[in-house]
Amino acid sequence: MTTIKIQRTSEYNNKLRDFGIYVDGIKVGTIADGEVKEFTTTPGTHVVAAKIDWCSSQNVSVEVVEGKAATLEVGGFKFGNWILPLVIGVVIVFIALQNFAGSEYILFAFVPLFVFLFYYLTVGRKKYLRLAVID
Repeated sequence: MTTIKIQRTSEYNNKLRDFGIYVDGIKVGTIADGEVKEFTTTPGTHVVAAKIDWCSSQNVSVEVVEGKAATLEVGGFKFGNWILPLVIGVVIVFIALQNFAGSEYILFAFVPLFVFLFYYLTVGRKKYLRLAVID
């Protein structure tokens, strides 16, 4: 049997949402946080992608050989696990500095963080998920 095995990393920023798995543009199933799933396919070259809402991974071409599983790993964008704690920390620091230091310009120091997040939700939406062959 020919299969494509997909391992999803465990991360809390997408923990409650399943990723859709697409092989050759057809949805073959979903994968939950930390889950490993195998999808049956035909031998040959296939294009695999993962999607969540309007965001997705880049397409990955994988060669599947009869009797052997091609293994891929899917997860959120680089530094995705750092975003939530960083945003919470930024908000706390901003509130503290705003109330105690009276600085109105401290917000500008946090603009790069929000630009980074905005990029992955708009222009970089096809890079929001990482999908890579790990064989």
